[in-house]
Amino acid sequence: MPDSHKKGIITIAFDDAYQDTYIHAIRYLTGLNIKSTVAVPSSFIGNIFENRRIVGLRELKDIIDSGHEIASHTISHPNLLSLSSKDRKAAIYEIEKSKKELQGLLSCRVESFVFPYIKKNQSRALRLKAEAHYKSARITRNLPCFNKIPLKDPYSIEGFSVMKKHSLSYLNRQIDLAGKKHLWLMEVFHLVGKKNTLSAHRPKPYRYFMHIDDFRKHVQYIISKNILVLTQKEAVKILSTN
Repeated sequence: MPDSHKKGIITIAFDDAYQDTYIHAIRYLTGLNIKSTVAVPSSFIGNIFENRRIVGLRELKDIIDSGHEIASHTISHPNLLSLSSKDRKAAIYEIEKSKKELQGLLSCRVESFVFPYIKKNQSRALRLKAEAHYKSARITRNLPCFNKIPLKDPYSIEGFSVMKKHSLSYLNRQIDLAGKKHLWLMEVFHLVGKKNTLSAHRPKPYRYFMHIDDFRKHVQYIISKNILVLTQKEAVKILSTN
């Protein structure tokens, strides 16, 4: 394992691949030569998901050409644990087919899987299915969570979902903690842009929004700390104990 991880590792991830996030955040990172992991629900490519537009094939190919990673986020973004309790085959199909669809459409290798929704919605059967098709899998939490180095289990990666209630100073402290304790922090962003939208599930503003100005300030803080920034795929490759 290389020594470059000794200050900790940060992964910047974008779930759902919203058009606004591509325009305001992913392209910004590209300009800084910072790579991210973009989790894509395959059936929504170029369509509307939760009242927000998802990027199309042209944008996804630009994302790939710019060095970012594409991860599978299922086909239709269901709660897999809930779905599997009713139709296990349908849940397994979501995991398997999404990879095939993304690879077929984008002519790229898809090695990382991201479970939808902000909860630990995986069963043993779903985890084993993810292991059969991917080199890693990530769940997401609303509170800061860190992955230990070296990484013992690439199918139990946890990501911290950034919310609009989180201040810049709060987020920056998580970066400091990852560096100080030599941990892997995966920050998960959803909608990054100039204007928030309403939640698709409640008559309130979307909780997982970050204004582009704050996002850029946070990225500049990460850069100032000289901490290694890797995609999920890259981090798993250098951190796995196997």
